[in-house]
Amino acid sequence: MRRIAVLVVSLLTVAALAPAALAHEERASQFPAGDGTVPTYRTQDQAADVKVVCKTGESAQRIAQMTGAAKQANMLLLSQCDFQHIQAAVDAVTQPGTNIYVLPGTYLEEPSHNPPCVQGWGGGVLQYSDIVNCGEIINLITVAGDSLDDEDIACGDQPLCDLQIEGTGATPDDVLIRGGFKDNGDWVKHNGIKADRADGFYLKNMAFELFRENAIYVHETDGYVLDDVIGRYNDLYGILSFTSDHGLIKDCDVHHNGDSGVYPGSAADVNGDNPNPPPLTRWAVEITGCSTHHNALGYSGTAGNSVYFHHNDVWANSAGYVTDSFVPNHPGMPQDHAWLTGNRIHGNNVNFFKNVQGENAPCHEPRPVDRGHQDGVVCPAFQVPVGTGVLIAGGNRNGVLGNHIYDNWRSGVMLFWVPPALREDFKTDQFDTSNGNQFRDNVMGRTPDGLRQPNGVDFWWDDQGVGNCWQGNTGADGAVTHNAASPLGLPDCDSGGSVSPVGNAVKSATLVPCAVYDREDNPSPPACDWFDDPQQPAGREEAGPLGVAADTELTGVAPLSAGQGRSAAAELWALGLTLAMVVVLRRRATHRA
Repeated sequence: MRRIAVLVVSLLTVAALAPAALAHEERASQFPAGDGTVPTYRTQDQAADVKVVCKTGESAQRIAQMTGAAKQANMLLLSQCDFQHIQAAVDAVTQPGTNIYVLPGTYLEEPSHNPPCVQGWGGGVLQYSDIVNCGEIINLITVAGDSLDDEDIACGDQPLCDLQIEGTGATPDDVLIRGGFKDNGDWVKHNGIKADRADGFYLKNMAFELFRENAIYVHETDGYVLDDVIGRYNDLYGILSFTSDHGLIKDCDVHHNGDSGVYPGSAADVNGDNPNPPPLTRWAVEITGCSTHHNALGYSGTAGNSVYFHHNDVWANSAGYVTDSFVPNHPGMPQDHAWLTGNRIHGNNVNFFKNVQGENAPCHEPRPVDRGHQDGVVCPAFQVPVGTGVLIAGGNRNGVLGNHIYDNWRSGVMLFWVPPALREDFKTDQFDTSNGNQFRDNVMGRTPDGLRQPNGVDFWWDDQGVGNCWQGNTGADGAVTHNAASPLGLPDCDSGGSVSPVGNAVKSATLVPCAVYDREDNPSPPACDWFDDPQQPAGREEAGPLGVAADTELTGVAPLSAGQGRSAAAELWALGLTLAMVVVLRRRATHRA
């Protein structure tokens, strides 16, 4: 152990000298005070003021095709329409608690494309004052709630506090906010709508597409709801929240995004001192009823703390649910206390990494307009092992409880250690992840209807961490499959879980070759198998025409064999490779906010 400690210190010293490259810079951010609440939906007669946005000809035509009460309500709102652009309505708000109704139509928000204030911008990281004075630099629509005169980041009683923006169509697609591309082929804007320090923000029944970074972005906000929204065809995220609290994201549909469908990065660390894993009584953001599919990552959350993720459908991504502790400049590290329950996480085997590999790959086209984003081309911004259902890359006291996790051809759940040096934290304890994670009562390898659709392996673990445990889980054929090195298998929760802060360095070393992935400069790292198509497990049942199992050969999937004994020299060599990952990952570190 003394020799290992010396090696650790030596490699971390080398890592400290490696420069980190940030793909997108965000201002230094902080958590809100946390004394807010999740806003509730407000009807028109409950609003302090009402403003109506429409596209006069288009909205009238679409409303004419509606029927019943919805048509009558929209006709009445059409008669009150004073704005052709959403940003103009936002800028005209004078009272907290205002409702903005957006009638059916396609909103390009042309005045935001190239206003005079954008011409005067000299580049660099945008501060909050820049967002207030000229949010159009990066946003198609900006809701900046806090006053520049305030000493804190709370919205207070400013006019844009408790703002509600609602599309009035029959579906979110009826009110479409589109970014798209400039005449030169570049993106029109980074973000579709950004709610910045906008406590009480409520967004409902609208679709956003084609932005350089995010369709919907909530930042430093205490209290927000994103209700029945769509975020698609973006280079990074469908929905992103950062350093925010008291959030609710529900009934969303997020797809074809180059990073993830939904991303609550640096969610407020409200359980950081809680020694217990979920279930929880307080969370920073609740995500429920969402369908996240055909993204590089269905969900991701660097420092995704106190996230309550339940009853969602996560499918057909390269990887399903991913949370991590290895990207720097994120408050709330290391990640802790995510709570996953009641979800379906399945079929996350779509290999979007092929879009960045090879000279003629579509994502290498110089002009964004030529890459095919608008046709569903996904350009993965972040490396993940294709075919993984749940990935916890350095996280503590997470609870994966009572989910259906099936048909992920590499692994159902993957858990491994990440040293804090990767996030530029060089404290003595380099084993502060992954500890206290619990995996209970999950149905692995079977659909909710009982079809046999195995994962490649149900649980992949690097044998590291204290208090990690598995109990009550079932596999496709009864017992779960796993790669635990111990002949005793995965430690159960009744016994207190795992006990070793130092993991299996041989397993960890297999992750190193993938660390240098870069979608532009190094999309195919040598010796990395993460981006290979995972093989379909044997005995997979397809649903027949009536939804019952087709006549499929049920060949068994044998449990993986236990790891073999390793010499001390092998342990030291493998640990050296693992910690060398600090160097290469910091060279490619991406600020995912």
